Amino acid sequence: MNIEQLRGVIERNMALDPNDDFGTEKCWEEMTAILSEDIVATLHYFETECTDEEFYWLGAVFEDVAEKTQSKKLIQVLRNRLTKVTPETNCQQNLKNEHMRKWVDYTEYVRGLSVDIDFAEGKIDE
Repeated sequence: MNIEQLRGVIERNMALDPNDDFGTEKCWEEMTAILSEDIVATLHYFETECTDEEFYWLGAVFEDVAEKTQSKKLIQVLRNRLTKVTPETNCQQNLKNEHMRKWVDYTEYVRGLSVDIDFAEGKIDE
């Protein structure tokens, strides 16, 4: 998995106008492809290298990655990663993205990602 490539796509996604549906979809497709190509590397990334801000932006593709990889371990790792986010570590003024600094407080962050992970889990075949 190319982490720098993934980070570049996340940066592009963060810079998009919120109304740019085409650009957003393109970024989501790229993020999904990168995260799905090597699930072991992806798990390692979420466990050791993913920032809280990256984690938030990647939440949009958890469902697609889960559907493509069918990895139950992915869901476990995502839930564990979410538990590492605390009000102290999720400090809004340290975030790069203006939207996140203004609108995404700790409660919204955790709620939104919990929902994303729940939906992703629903894409895993039993």
